[in-house]
Amino acid sequence: MFTVLFTSIGRRVELVQAFKDSYLRHSIFTRILAAESNPKLAPAGHFVDAVFQIPKVNETGYLNALLQICRKERVKLLIPLYEPEFTILDRNRNQFTKQGTTLLLSPTETLKICADKLETYRFFIDHGINTPKTWPVTKLLGDKSPLFVKPRSGMGSAGVYKVTSQRELDFLANRNPDLIVQEYIAGTEYTLDTLSDLNGRALSIVPRERIEVRSGEVVKSRTVDRPDLIQQGKYIIETLGIIGPATLQCIDDGLMVYWIEINPRFGGGVPLSIRAGADYPYLLHKMCNNEPLQPILGEYQKNLTMLRYDQSVYF
Repeated sequence: MFTVLFTSIGRRVELVQAFKDSYLRHSIFTRILAAESNPKLAPAGHFVDAVFQIPKVNETGYLNALLQICRKERVKLLIPLYEPEFTILDRNRNQFTKQGTTLLLSPTETLKICADKLETYRFFIDHGINTPKTWPVTKLLGDKSPLFVKPRSGMGSAGVYKVTSQRELDFLANRNPDLIVQEYIAGTEYTLDTLSDLNGRALSIVPRERIEVRSGEVVKSRTVDRPDLIQQGKYIIETLGIIGPATLQCIDDGLMVYWIEINPRFGGGVPLSIRAGADYPYLLHKMCNNEPLQPILGEYQKNLTMLRYDQSVYF
């Protein structure tokens, strides 16, 4: 029995289905579980084999509840999906290891760099990776326009604004001084879905064009044949020390590629990459069972398009 536990599964129905389909295809006897603070109102909780209610990450008892589930259900692989959980899980990863659960999460320093967009910018600069100029919101706009203003930390597109004047910038800075300003780059946006082994070696990288995004999550996307993005992405995740999944975001303005963000988790559009042949669930099964793994960089179906739509759950 191979038991996988997702935290904060929310709306990730496609991700659950992708894992189930993979293990069924490989004849692997599996249970897919979820831990949620409000399981009835999490759509994906209705598609897993079992869903468990736990406290919110900032509430007493969160960690103990998660450890108890892993111990009682003999969870082999724990996959967190909600970034505010990463710090407490990282601090206590040895407790999961002691009871036989692999926590799929990058190391401490890597998480710190990814969580702070200003630190991400410094990482890019220090390692010669092309990226838009970025600075704290307290600095003057000057003659640069337009610009992006965004939180130093956060998920999705919450709190991201395009500004064209010092007045707009001052207004946002007064509301939240912990913002960053980023040079505006016009071009085609790409996301790279990546998976690394437990030693930080890149196993798979699938670049896809972000055709349409709604509330920070891609709703239309297409896999592309971009060996250059794969090679640059490999350098980034291996230099940073990513373990497990990550999404990298970049913009191609037709002349240069600008890297803008790294999220050390499964992105919302990763079902497209899995469907295109990057079988992340199967690779994770082999990884947890210490089976030999070989990178499959570039091995995926190109020009596969995903069009998402809403569907309801009734109970």
